[in-house]
Amino acid sequence: MENRLKGFESYLAEGAGAAALTSAAYRRDVSEFAAFLDASRPGWDWPSVGENDVLAWMAQGLKTKKRSTMARKLMSLRKFFDFLLSREEIAANPARQVKPPRQGRHLPPRLSVDEAFHLVQGPAREMDGKELSSTQRAAALRDMAMLELMYSSGLRVSELVGLDTGHLRLDLALARVVDGKGGRERWVPVGGRAMDALKDYLASRAELAPRGEEQEALFLNQKGGRITQRSVQRLVARFAGELSAGRKLSPHALRHAMATHLLEGGADLRSVQEMLGHKSLSTTQKYTHLTVDHLLKVYDQAHPRVHEAGEEDK
Repeated sequence: MENRLKGFESYLAEGAGAAALTSAAYRRDVSEFAAFLDASRPGWDWPSVGENDVLAWMAQGLKTKKRSTMARKLMSLRKFFDFLLSREEIAANPARQVKPPRQGRHLPPRLSVDEAFHLVQGPAREMDGKELSSTQRAAALRDMAMLELMYSSGLRVSELVGLDTGHLRLDLALARVVDGKGGRERWVPVGGRAMDALKDYLASRAELAPRGEEQEALFLNQKGGRITQRSVQRLVARFAGELSAGRKLSPHALRHAMATHLLEGGADLRSVQEMLGHKSLSTTQKYTHLTVDHLLKVYDQAHPRVHEAGEEDK
């Protein structure tokens, strides 16, 4: 390791003319990463290091360090792996695809599981005990299906309103989604509650469709056209106010809740990435920052070594 670090310092001085202090900082960052791997992956070597290792190190660092600090450390790793590439010790730079933490980036307000359930059940509460026309009932069932589907499958609002009836495979509990960012397609699972809500809506959808016209859009407005993103935004905002006075939420909060709750429930990052349609795992990584408290609680409750010292004292 020491020989590599010395070679790295020479590489920096020759290639970029890095100052001694800069080279020393890069060296410390690489040593810190190596120590992390020693603790998390005994027996590792540089060719085996992948993007997930870099992401895990970044996630750990962000618990205690500023985003700007971890962004700089990521730059150190990128340069070090470029150095290893130049020596043909590795085949690819695993840090290149990892995005640095964005400064001042805010995720949507977090919804607890209970809050998410309360939000998606809003239309059902509105319907309860009321006499509705067939059109009003169809609209309420549509609203329920949209909210359930966003939370169940983590859809972007653009993906939700872009769904056609032909995109559903209810026999397989799947929906084919056209990516709201880039036009790529993916299949997403549809949960049981969302399936029930979709079936109820489809049974009454004809009440919203223009008479004698075929409309391929899945979710229709009361004029028979494809529902708009703005309508979905208003729907979420209406029920967000029930959670707490003045609470403001966008439809993205349900996508955010789905990802966070899956990770807290034990889903692996790569699977959540696929469901959300993220190109890079580092985009999905932002949701892991919010589950740290939950993970620590689970760790404290479940890891046998946590309680071992206390048991020995008894």
